Amino acid sequence: MTRPVSHRLLLRYGTIAAAAALVCTSCSGSGSGGTAAPPPASASPAASSSAVPSADPLDPAAIKAAMKKSTAVHVKGSASKKDGKMKVDLQFNKDSVSGSIEKDGVVVPVLRVGDKVWMKFSDSLAKSSGVPAAGAAMLRDKWVSLDSKLGQGLGEAFKLFLDFDIFVSSMASEADQPGYGFGQPADAAGTLALRYQNDDTTIFIEAVEPHRLLRMESPKEGTMEFTGWDQPVPAKAPPAEEIFSGPGS
Repeated sequence: MTRPVSHRLLLRYGTIAAAAALVCTSCSGSGSGGTAAPPPASASPAASSSAVPSADPLDPAAIKAAMKKSTAVHVKGSASKKDGKMKVDLQFNKDSVSGSIEKDGVVVPVLRVGDKVWMKFSDSLAKSSGVPAAGAAMLRDKWVSLDSKLGQGLGEAFKLFLDFDIFVSSMASEADQPGYGFGQPADAAGTLALRYQNDDTTIFIEAVEPHRLLRMESPKEGTMEFTGWDQPVPAKAPPAEEIFSGPGS
């Protein structure tokens, strides 16, 4: 069984640095757009206030079970680290993922369909990587398959990062952290929730069943929003003309 990747590790993952290294390596020897991330789906309709308990103990088992049964979620958030700022904006579906990862202003669109993963070479990535003009022109706005020679060593890491079950399981595991105590009524993007706090993190859980995670806030780790539960927005593989077919492809 694959060990879930923790939320903290995900925010420190270094994907952008790896992408930059990939680009530099690919360009040393030598159209536009793909499937863009959809806008975040709206949160589930707010429940009646009479259904919200004034205080309720956290039930990690129920939270994890509900999240693991889900079919889709939109994840958006940011974090500030010693090595810079990172943002994620990703639509997770059971069999596909689309969106972007950003670090210090460097944006890398990513796309997963089934077992295939692509990364798009954006202008900001070109500038940060110091790629020669000729190489940048070849790769600009092209999707690079991470099963290609250029993506060697990155494919499996991205597949884990963009795996629906692993990501959702890792988010659900945050409910197992100690010290949350009892919840208090709160609002999470229009959805009535229960807010739980410990010394490090505040989490917002749906106040009524199925009790999934809606928001996670941490002074150290940043804020992550979870919307569009069970509202899949399937991604498609990029057209052949938008996939890089030059040296190393």
